[in-house]
Amino acid sequence: MMEQIIQITLLIISLLIVFDVCQQSKDVWGLLRHMRRERVLNHTSDSVSLPKSAVVLALRGPDPQLRDTLHALMSQDYPDFHVYVVVDSEHDPVLNDVISVQKDCGNDLISVSVLRNPSRCCSLKCSSLIQAVQELDPDINIVAFIDGDAIPHKTWLRELVLPLVNDEADVSGGNRWYLPSSAGLGSMARYFWNAAYLTGMHAQGTPWAGTMAFRRETIRRIGLLDAWSKAMSVDATLHRCMKLHGLRFKLVESLIMSNREEISLPEFHRWVTRQMAVIRYSASSTARMAEIQVGILLVLHSLLPLASVVAFAIGIPSLGLAAIGMLAGYWLFCSLRMILIEHSMRKSIGRRGEPTKWMTLRSLLLWYPSVPLVHYVIGFGVLQALRMQQVNWRGISYRLASNGVVSMVNYHPYGTKWIKTDNQSIV
Repeated sequence: MMEQIIQITLLIISLLIVFDVCQQSKDVWGLLRHMRRERVLNHTSDSVSLPKSAVVLALRGPDPQLRDTLHALMSQDYPDFHVYVVVDSEHDPVLNDVISVQKDCGNDLISVSVLRNPSRCCSLKCSSLIQAVQELDPDINIVAFIDGDAIPHKTWLRELVLPLVNDEADVSGGNRWYLPSSAGLGSMARYFWNAAYLTGMHAQGTPWAGTMAFRRETIRRIGLLDAWSKAMSVDATLHRCMKLHGLRFKLVESLIMSNREEISLPEFHRWVTRQMAVIRYSASSTARMAEIQVGILLVLHSLLPLASVVAFAIGIPSLGLAAIGMLAGYWLFCSLRMILIEHSMRKSIGRRGEPTKWMTLRSLLLWYPSVPLVHYVIGFGVLQALRMQQVNWRGISYRLASNGVVSMVNYHPYGTKWIKTDNQSIV
């Protein structure tokens, strides 16, 4: 009887594996085909008339390469643009860096303001973006957004705006790709997680808040500021508004932004748990797809080891080995899939002249073990996220209600006592 139960269990799980592998293969193939097509077409053009644009950057606390980000923004190959920076408070030490760059580059290119009256009903980042958009010069036509840990290349803004001007999309954007210089377990786990998340975001047409742009008129038409005023997540909320209004999104191949920061395994676990909790409360199609995908992964990574242990315990080693083989084969598929994605991302990043050879003997040795590790870290993170009603983001606690309502539990300015000393972005 027990043997039949294990056999049926393995059969059901094998069907789940086939379904998941087919879905992943479809998403990966769609991403790779899009990236290859964009590299061949090479949409950059000097003959197109580019409208006046704004770049919005919200800051709270230090990012290790913020000065590089600001100087890179000042050096954009774009005819007419202005950078709007909103800092969390006048006590935030990052304000000194921004003012220093402003003095170097002049007020004609960059405006700096401090967040006034942060809302208790949304994240501080949403409050900052709302304030920045409301302060835009009246002749601004296109609004671009960037994060403090992204260093834009010289044609970053031009490449963001062109799909909008050419009517290829209503929202254009990029995404991030990790190239950790000294890859540990946490960095490798995040590397694999990001690759899977990137393919899913492309399949769903979800923008990334760290590099995105749209027309100013679009903000008004879809009621984005009102949506952000009640939201925790910038990009998940934008995606929900896009779906409601049938807007088109284009992932710009040349805007895959490299990130070379390290992260420890405990920090990654806390970070991804918060991400999953925020996505869960965002009530978007992205959240539903993520829940389905993670649900499948939890079944695979719990039932297969259990079935293997039971099979060996009752003296049916062939079924126990079959269960182990199924799980190991699934991990092998995930690791081989990553080689294809890594190759494509290196082509995109390398075309800008950036170094792409980040792998060491250590990272290669951790390559395959990182696949099961990231699945279990995410699995435990999801189980935690299901119970979480409060998250912490850069020192601020937010309460998340099941109806999507966000409430800030406490607010304090980001002061010097909060500065981290490990040269990493605050997660």
